[in-house]
Amino acid sequence: MKRILLVDDSRVTRELMKVYLIGRDVTLLEAADGAEALQKVRADPPDLVVADMRMPHIDGAELCDAMRADPATRHVPVVILTSDKDLATRRRAREAGAREVLQKPIQPPALLAAVERHMPRAAKPSAGGSR
Repeated sequence: MKRILLVDDSRVTRELMKVYLIGRDVTLLEAADGAEALQKVRADPPDLVVADMRMPHIDGAELCDAMRADPATRHVPVVILTSDKDLATRRRAREAGAREVLQKPIQPPALLAAVERHMPRAAKPSAGGSR
């Protein structure tokens, strides 16, 4: 089963994302800040990280930077959430390696579409199979 790590210093936001993602045949993991998320990602990389941009200790862009610097985690896609409306924040997240930046408050269709776009797909069996 695919695993998504939800990272936000707001418990309410994490719970809301969980409500949106329930029933998607995924395991939902949580971290309350970027430092906790980085520990979890390094210990057992998830299939996707959805992280807030503004968090204590390590923000979303710093989390992306740290993940991209580590060969064991650089392949994990990251979607950043931000309440900032300025282009500089979005640019910073993209330059750090975020696959996508979503505006907060998060809307269910936008979150579900981003998860669908960035969740790694299982390899499809080749036609005819191998013998």
